[in-house]
Amino acid sequence: QSPARTLVHAAGDAGRARMLADEATADAQVAEMRAQSVRAGKAARESQDAARVLREEIDRKTPR
Repeated sequence: QSPARTLVHAAGDAGRARMLADEATADAQVAEMRAQSVRAGKAARESQDAARVLREEIDRKTPR
């Protein structure tokens, strides 16, 4: 294979490697955002539960 063809192949391989690296970076960012979303959902549920318990406690202690 000629040196020119070798360079063309190398450039193509480098471009493909760059594309795959970019895809991996994007996949990692999506995974992190999903994990943040799960954590935020859990925190929201815990806050709602705490508010519910507090309301129940107030209702229980409020004379009727």
